[in-house]
Amino acid sequence: MEHEYKIDVKQALRVFDKITKEGEKTAHGWLYRGLTASTDFDGYTVFLRSQTVELTIFFHNKFTVNCSRPTDLEDFVELMNKIDRA
Repeated sequence: MEHEYKIDVKQALRVFDKITKEGEKTAHGWLYRGLTASTDFDGYTVFLRSQTVELTIFFHNKFTVNCSRPTDLEDFVELMNKIDRA
């Protein structure tokens, strides 16, 4: 299910950068504090995933969010906030 939500794309990209620098490289991307960061083959599209939410950021800062429950999205945003502040 897709949800309309105000995502701070600049913050999400900062979190992506921190995960790729400080996270552990896995077969699915870089894992750090419960979030996985990865890119598509050309690097123009980036993904941030938890177990319940997937945020996809496209070229020109357009994005989609896929999750089942609004509370999952709230938890995801809070986790991004914590990583961004760390």
